[in-house]
Amino acid sequence: MKKPVFSAKDWEKLVNDGTNYGDVGDQFTPRQKALFECIKDKKVLKLQDAYVFSKHGKKEENHAVDLARLIAEFEPISKVTSLIITHNGFTPEALQILIDSPYLQDIEYLQLGSNELGDAGVRLIAQTEKFKNVHTLNLECNGIGPEGACALATSPWLNKIDYLSLVDNRVGEEGARAIADSDNLASLTYLHLGGNRIKSEEAREAVRQSKKLVNLKTLKIF
Repeated sequence: MKKPVFSAKDWEKLVNDGTNYGDVGDQFTPRQKALFECIKDKKVLKLQDAYVFSKHGKKEENHAVDLARLIAEFEPISKVTSLIITHNGFTPEALQILIDSPYLQDIEYLQLGSNELGDAGVRLIAQTEKFKNVHTLNLECNGIGPEGACALATSPWLNKIDYLSLVDNRVGEEGARAIADSDNLASLTYLHLGGNRIKSEEAREAVRQSKKLVNLKTLKIF
């Protein structure tokens, strides 16, 4: 049996017609409608894969940057406080577009796991005043090395974080020691450094016995 071809027209039929979006629904493009449906209770934007916006059942070329522009220019995100964008190939370029958005303002929960941020993307997060109220930060699987970990550890803004997950990156012993010696991460109660090439027991012990991470209750390091 021949497999049916999934067309752009079929995709647009799957998108809500906008009648439940209030007075602005009829002005939304199909992509804006899809984005709107990913906003929960006006406060949570949750995009867990790239295929919500796929017209052909696969990730579109330049998806991350196009998605960032779509979000950044969409006024209904102005009340969003929880931003969850995972498995979307987000790059530093895409993240910068979000940071520059006039609508994205008071983020408290930031989950950008399984993307392509690398150290450059983490530096953007660490140096952005817009993220000063973030208390939960999940950056797992982003190719983050020691430089990114050091950026988090010395950020002038990220001093309210109580939950930090860096699972399956490569911060190494240098990054682990930087976190252990961080003044601005003193609010941490949960820290996950699993799968980060922290091989020496001395580096692990530095985190466990840190005199800076005084509020830490849960530590995962292996």
